[in-house]
Amino acid sequence: MILISCFLLSAAAIDFYADPIIYRSSIEIVDTVTHVSHTENIYYIEFNCNIPYQKLFYEETDSIISSRTIIPFKLVNLKGSEFLTDTLYRQFTIPSFSEAARQQMSYIVQFGMYIPEGEFKYTIEILSGSKKGIREGTVKIKKEDYKMSDILVASDIAFDTLSVYLRKGNLRVTPHPSKIFNERYNKIYVYYELYDIKPDSAHLDVIYTIKDTTGKVIRQIPRRVAKKYESQAINLGFNINDFDPGLYYLSITIKDENARVITEKETAFEITKAIQKEVTFVGMPYYDEIQYFLTPDQYKFFKSLPQEGKLNYLKRFWSIYNYFETAERFQYADEHYTQGSKLGSKTDRGRVYIKFGKPDDIDRGKPIDYTEARPYEHWQYYNGFQFIFVDIHGTNEYTLVWTNAETEQSQPTLFKYLPESKQELVQ
Repeated sequence: MILISCFLLSAAAIDFYADPIIYRSSIEIVDTVTHVSHTENIYYIEFNCNIPYQKLFYEETDSIISSRTIIPFKLVNLKGSEFLTDTLYRQFTIPSFSEAARQQMSYIVQFGMYIPEGEFKYTIEILSGSKKGIREGTVKIKKEDYKMSDILVASDIAFDTLSVYLRKGNLRVTPHPSKIFNERYNKIYVYYELYDIKPDSAHLDVIYTIKDTTGKVIRQIPRRVAKKYESQAINLGFNINDFDPGLYYLSITIKDENARVITEKETAFEITKAIQKEVTFVGMPYYDEIQYFLTPDQYKFFKSLPQEGKLNYLKRFWSIYNYFETAERFQYADEHYTQGSKLGSKTDRGRVYIKFGKPDDIDRGKPIDYTEARPYEHWQYYNGFQFIFVDIHGTNEYTLVWTNAETEQSQPTLFKYLPESKQELVQ
């Protein structure tokens, strides 16, 4: 059964953000006749698009809420007859409309192509059901303007050698194409590349200057960069907790060791609300369900506190633990491990899932002969922790029988219900 959920998202137009970023690289051209080679510059135009979840058209199939989205784009050379076209196909999913609203979900789409110097017009469309959005703009590329790439404004930059999408070298750079920041963010990141560097023992001085619309300098951050490669990628993150709402301009100035300006670029960003100094989760689901992360004595102490003391304790607790990740574990446990009238988060499997997260491997056994063993689940984690749960009475009620985790307890009197293949673990 398919449920069309367009009644939740009535607006026909899709408003989205598109931020084109130009990077420079070089290619070697070899004349196959004379065998003479020379180097030419080529440019990569990267489009980063941000699509708010509520702008798309959704269908619900088998409890999965998804949006099939088509993204045609076109790049036209304004000084010639050349043009490039392509079409992307994406499927986006949300856990629920309420959860998507709480998280202010949006989707990042990144794509690009190599182009020569010149002036180009781009057109990007978003097609979702009967809804449509379009963004157009122009970019002009001249070699003298690209001793430095454009500035990519990002919401996060993290070391990552596993992911492929959004990767730049060994970094995962999450673009923020709108360049609009609200209370969800306490940092802004920037990524850019420098070219035509002569690697030597000298250095480059980088000055980051942030100004408001009146030209007042709000912050200036100096950095020194060693000249290691002919092209270098640089990134920086800075805190915006104390910034007032408004529009700001960030300039990056590159100077040599003699304080001569080599190149500089500027970009704008906006803060729509003052950044919250503190985040509170009071009243949200599972907010006070912290017993699995405390010792019995610690939890007894917590329960003995007056209401104000409990709130202060919880505030400190959630400053250390990730509330949203923990709440998702509780929700998953309640949905998948409920046994009769007992909530899944109150069962052995639910408790372990909440404390340790999703197991890396699960071995499920359903023996034919109940006189020898019972159905079981053997959870294993890459950090070495193991748990064996057994459905002792055949009622789909799984009990933790054996574990090697110090914060959980095995039950030797129940080892007889383990299959022979698992007996060696408990010796």
